[in-house]
Amino acid sequence: MEEILFSGAGPGRQEPGQRDLIQPDETRARAVARPPEVEILEAAFAQLTSTPEGRELYGDPHRGATLEQNWRTFGLFSGMHPVCLLATGRPEVPTSAIDRVIAFSPTALVDLLARGLITGNVKGTAVQVYDGRSGHCVNLLAADDDSVLFHDPWPGRSLLCREHNAAGVDAVEHGNGWIISRADLAKVVFSAFLWPSEWGDLSGEPTLVPYADLRGGDFFGFFHVEETAGGRTAEADRTTVRLKTGGFQEHVDLTLDLDPRERVRRAELWLRREWMADLNPFARDIAKSFVGGFVTERGGERAAPIVELLWNLGGLDEATADRVLRDDAPKYAIVRAYLGLQERAFAVLATETLDAENTDREGAAWFKLTLTFW
Repeated sequence: MEEILFSGAGPGRQEPGQRDLIQPDETRARAVARPPEVEILEAAFAQLTSTPEGRELYGDPHRGATLEQNWRTFGLFSGMHPVCLLATGRPEVPTSAIDRVIAFSPTALVDLLARGLITGNVKGTAVQVYDGRSGHCVNLLAADDDSVLFHDPWPGRSLLCREHNAAGVDAVEHGNGWIISRADLAKVVFSAFLWPSEWGDLSGEPTLVPYADLRGGDFFGFFHVEETAGGRTAEADRTTVRLKTGGFQEHVDLTLDLDPRERVRRAELWLRREWMADLNPFARDIAKSFVGGFVTERGGERAAPIVELLWNLGGLDEATADRVLRDDAPKYAIVRAYLGLQERAFAVLATETLDAENTDREGAAWFKLTLTFW
């Protein structure tokens, strides 16, 4: 196996409406400003790799990172490990550390990514390229039938310009962005990282749950959940929905962020800390039901221990109670946050993450559970 190092930045997010930068009757795109999140990621990466241990895991900012190191960095910064789409016919590199690798021909991979950008199922994606001599990372932002718009973190002219690569591909500058033909991109594409939900949409197996399905489910029915009057606000590609349970309304808040297809991208459950005192069974019931009822089918297996612990808090055996207090495993940390014993905890499930946080709101102490669907 070869060691190929990829220079450049990690994951980038497309801004709302950015997929329209390439119009159907245009072969060129308007200028794209350097995404501020790329600068933040570069600074964070430099800090992360300032020690030998950090460079072993995440690569060297002065030399680059292997595919596995890039994947690990992407997951660390985002909180969710991506799906790796790998182009066939390229030099073989280690991939055993990567959770999920799916192989495509280079042309099929570029076509898949372009289709995702055009339809909006992909909101910008990190791509590794290799010209036969050196590797690099770019962030795809938009596409049309012939071309792809990308950001290159390299200072000066893109490494995909003809004079900077050994593959003969020819990216063209447009302001702070670059355009490359899909045929040229297929010559150098090595791999790409997608969020699980993006891969689910492109593969025909969506992972995001429609809001309508949740409204017809057990959680909404049992707790008599309804939207509040005037509780919808829309901003760009996101609609925020505020809801209330039938009972204990002064102690419970629920907020959902929906995508343009009315699928849940983020769900927040707020519980007033005062109401949670003495292991209130109603608070435990709604907390465990929120986690168990909102996670995807794939996430349910990893969420099950958290659900069980929350529900059984009033009657844990001595050994389990000791693990809750002392074990560093995410499921126990989530429960400690629920109990108010630590400020915050975080758990990665399958296609979602769960964050538990103790916070103040309007002068009162609250506990918040957040599910983010990637």
